[in-house]
Amino acid sequence: MNKRAKIYDVIIIGAGPAGLYTARMLAQKGYETLVIEAKDEVGKNVVCTGIIGRESFEKFGFSNEQVVRSIQGVRIDSPLGSSIIYRHPFPFAFVLERQKFDKYLMESALNMGVRIVLRCKATDVTINGAGVEIECAGYEGDSVKYRSRTLVLATGIEYELNKKLELGYPVRFIKAAQTCLRFYKNDDVTLIIGNKFAKGGFGWIVPVGEGMARVGLISKVNPITGFKNIMERYFPEEKDMSLQIKPIAQGIVSRTFRNRILVVGEAAGQVKTTTGGGIYFGLLCAQIAVDTINDAFKNNDFSEKSFSVYEKQWKYKISSEIRIGSVARNLCGKLKDLQIEKIFDNIQSNGFFDYIAKHADFDRHGSFILSLFKMLYNFD
Repeated sequence: MNKRAKIYDVIIIGAGPAGLYTARMLAQKGYETLVIEAKDEVGKNVVCTGIIGRESFEKFGFSNEQVVRSIQGVRIDSPLGSSIIYRHPFPFAFVLERQKFDKYLMESALNMGVRIVLRCKATDVTINGAGVEIECAGYEGDSVKYRSRTLVLATGIEYELNKKLELGYPVRFIKAAQTCLRFYKNDDVTLIIGNKFAKGGFGWIVPVGEGMARVGLISKVNPITGFKNIMERYFPEEKDMSLQIKPIAQGIVSRTFRNRILVVGEAAGQVKTTTGGGIYFGLLCAQIAVDTINDAFKNNDFSEKSFSVYEKQWKYKISSEIRIGSVARNLCGKLKDLQIEKIFDNIQSNGFFDYIAKHADFDRHGSFILSLFKMLYNFD
């Protein structure tokens, strides 16, 4: 495109993993790409355990420089304090330093020629016959307009633009809270189950090295009370902490496309309903978005019909996972703590860990969940 006219091939709003990965892949294909980000720093104030599955880490070709530790074992603590300890035959996931990971994605996008503008909040979008115009506001009250032939929304839980453009947006959320605390044990990751700690969700302690751990939870209810209970059990001496809280989108979003526009990542509901993690699904759907945009340019067809292929393909890939996870979360959220204790006993006595070692997929939980319910309730 003509740079002097300031018309980009693609503009991406949002510099999280899904947005930056989309930008990098589009630039690799030769498209002039701009990323607009409201924050003043990429990866700032992210609430995330930073855990990503081994297969997806290798699939997307990421660098080991962002890995702070590998995960081979997990301890699951029950509401009443019993524990299940599982050791996988090999490391099955990695803990990332999220800010470094996001900055790595930013640098790789910049190296491909992507332009990234920070401290720039997109406030309005207009579609016309030739493309898309984005109006932005800077931190100092200045305004600027950018133009492109296509647009990708990767705005996370900020979905005002989805509404303005009559696109779908998340309507159901779970709540997440996390902090970083001193933790000198170099133990496996600990997951904490029970209504007292995380109703309809779970808590976690993820050691990240250098005597620190990420401690947090996801819950259907206000997470503060549950977090206090986690602290009383595991960190009774700790008093000073800075707790970050954010909602996490849950459930499938319909209408993630229109003429010249696609929605990727959490803004499209592309989040695991089991763990609340969005990295893997976001990157997977980013690849589909790039293919859709590439085909649109090849065919010079930016119509809704052309862009509808994106939604059909990403839903084919992950919608069943999202639905199964939602059902499982709703069922688990209705269990009483004594019922959860009985499930713990069943898991330890029926050889389920042998199944996990052979068949479990860290990034796809659907078959795992169905097998779990079959074994626990003796479904035929």
